[in-house]
Amino acid sequence: MNTKVLFEEYREDILECVHHGAACVVDKDGITAAVGDTDWTCFYRSASKPIQSLPVLIHGLDQKYGLTEEETALFSGSHWGDEEHVRVLESIMQKTGLKEEQMIMLPTYPNRLSERNRLIENHMPPRKVYHNCSGKHLGMMLLARELGEEVSGYWRRDSRTQQEILRIISMMTDVAAKDIRTGVDGCGVPVYAVPFHSIATSYLRLVCPELIQDLVLQTAVIKNINMIHQYPHMIAGKDIVCSVLASSGDLLGKSGAMGVYALGIRSLGVGVVVKIMDGSHDEFAAAVLRVFEELDYDNQEVAEQLKELYPAAVVNDNKEMVGYRKAVFKLFKE
Repeated sequence: MNTKVLFEEYREDILECVHHGAACVVDKDGITAAVGDTDWTCFYRSASKPIQSLPVLIHGLDQKYGLTEEETALFSGSHWGDEEHVRVLESIMQKTGLKEEQMIMLPTYPNRLSERNRLIENHMPPRKVYHNCSGKHLGMMLLARELGEEVSGYWRRDSRTQQEILRIISMMTDVAAKDIRTGVDGCGVPVYAVPFHSIATSYLRLVCPELIQDLVLQTAVIKNINMIHQYPHMIAGKDIVCSVLASSGDLLGKSGAMGVYALGIRSLGVGVVVKIMDGSHDEFAAAVLRVFEELDYDNQEVAEQLKELYPAAVVNDNKEMVGYRKAVFKLFKE
């Protein structure tokens, strides 16, 4: 595939590091801007979570079990294991009768370093609920039960649970289910790969659900995105790019492992996807800021928060500024 330099890092005035990748913007009529290839097959990784969670709403499982909007929003998130996330996860399990041990991933500690250190210092054991994908897994387990399957098999590719999720991925991307590639994600469940531009298309439809022809799916998307906007901390956590974006009713962004970031901007009617090929996550805030700049999108409140998460200055261990870093990609040819 054809990639371009997306980010550069300098020490003094000497180029020290580059990150290659690709980016694509779509609107209702198709691709409007891009850098690098747009047709190569790319795994969503966790950027698919706001789509994978939709069957829970389509089947009315939030209402069936009396789940709150905050609890339901967590099905779409990659949470950082903060105390509020654990509280919500435990409430979901209490209401639904699901058990922590039924999740297939191994016990771990939270992504949030301060929370991880606190637990270790207090000799607390790792738990499955601390895994950033545990909300997604609980949603899949509920779906398996609703579809008449053994909950223990919710992760199998040929299960009705995963086939239902595949059907929704197909509807959101316009990629036939038979053409969607699957692999195994880091947490053990299927992960989906589609043409790069199709990820952007799905995010366009998440923020502009009026473009979805199927009314049942459209209703589920509207409900899901409204809940994420109401509880932005559930999609990630404090000071995380995804939650900063979700704090604005005009935006939805979701990260995926290995450098995937997907974004929808409702007022512009666009979906965007960026892939950093070396798998780095550090540049996500800078990627979104660059997209804002290239699309002339003005949202100062969100932009200022993103700049705090990705300062341009490179600072050493002595808190001295020793260089700078910047996004260099252009979505439109000059």
